[in-house]
Amino acid sequence: MSKQAFIDNLYTKRATYTDPDQAEMAANMLETLSSDIYTESQRFVFELIQNADDAAHETGNEVRFDFFENYLLVSHNGSPFTVADIESITGAGSSSKKNDPTKTGYKGIGFKSVFGKSDWVGIFSDGYHFRFEKDFHTTLLPWQVIPIWTEASALASEVRRFVETSDYHVTTAIQLPDAAALEHELEELLHNGQILLFLRQVNTIKVARQGQVLYTIFKTVESATSAYQPTTLWKDRKATSNWLVQRFDQLPVDAETQKELRADKKTPAKLRNCSHTELAFAARVDSGRIRALTAEESLLFTYLPTKVADFGFPFLVNGSFLTSAAREGLHEDRVWNQWLLGLVADNLFAWLAQLASQDGPPLRGAALAADAISTFRQRVKESLYRKSQAGNCNVRLRSNPKPNTDPHK
Repeated sequence: MSKQAFIDNLYTKRATYTDPDQAEMAANMLETLSSDIYTESQRFVFELIQNADDAAHETGNEVRFDFFENYLLVSHNGSPFTVADIESITGAGSSSKKNDPTKTGYKGIGFKSVFGKSDWVGIFSDGYHFRFEKDFHTTLLPWQVIPIWTEASALASEVRRFVETSDYHVTTAIQLPDAAALEHELEELLHNGQILLFLRQVNTIKVARQGQVLYTIFKTVESATSAYQPTTLWKDRKATSNWLVQRFDQLPVDAETQKELRADKKTPAKLRNCSHTELAFAARVDSGRIRALTAEESLLFTYLPTKVADFGFPFLVNGSFLTSAAREGLHEDRVWNQWLLGLVADNLFAWLAQLASQDGPPLRGAALAADAISTFRQRVKESLYRKSQAGNCNVRLRSNPKPNTDPHK
């Protein structure tokens, strides 16, 4: 079967309804989903970055945003679309990544946030050319899951030129009435580069206008010590911040938690059945010394930043937390999140002790003082204690995190 025939068959399958009421219900549900995923409309770009990271190769992965007069093109050089990917993206809640623990996405709805911004979205990858277009249909249908084969000759000239000459493996074209406004909003999202800190594979993001690159953010990493991997975030040729990142890659899920997870039907299958997980911490370094983050700076990450800042950790924490579809809130009643927050507590104090003993680059000559470590520990204890005592969050700790009155313990 040709690629066009596959898309045409999928169009027929997704657009055929024997009952108009069912079509209307599906259309209304998808319209609500697309519009309500994010309270900040520009954050849909997180989903496109996450998709690129999940599709990335082992090295040299980048995402590029190209702004044209009426379009935003988002491209990456990871794996091209497969039949399974297309079937997934033309469904809802049927992600091809649902059972893959190495992928961040799993809900199968994140891409739908793009439709809250545009009524015309095209995907071009490995010979597959198709679009989703609201105005194409003469009756009310869930257009967000109905692919329409699209010849390159039917595209706007700037989109066609990019698709025909680009070396990227996937390009998503989003028709926008005001691309310039989104360009400004994107710069605000990317300005400090922290979006790259915990991504598994993507290490470069380029932003261009009319085909000319405006700026590039990227990260570089140095050889790791036992306590950290020095990581620098850049914008063009200027370093914007330095970090000490420590990753814990094979943390076992204890038997009791596994049993509870298997009984919790709200937990995604890939977490319900997993035997190990991973965490990462990142401490900022200024002038050779670790600087505690303010409460407002201290966001939880699920490989990309959430809006959860109420823990007040003095550093950044990354893990496979279960969040709302918009990554804006944590599901605090879930067994997985409660266990994972306890795991944060179990691992971070040992990490802080490791940091305190380091006296090499980038801390040479300015090793972290004992009172600074004490301040870090106290901040962490207070935040975990506060959350564990709150009625809406049960943090599972192996030991009591209640703050100690002795500043050196």
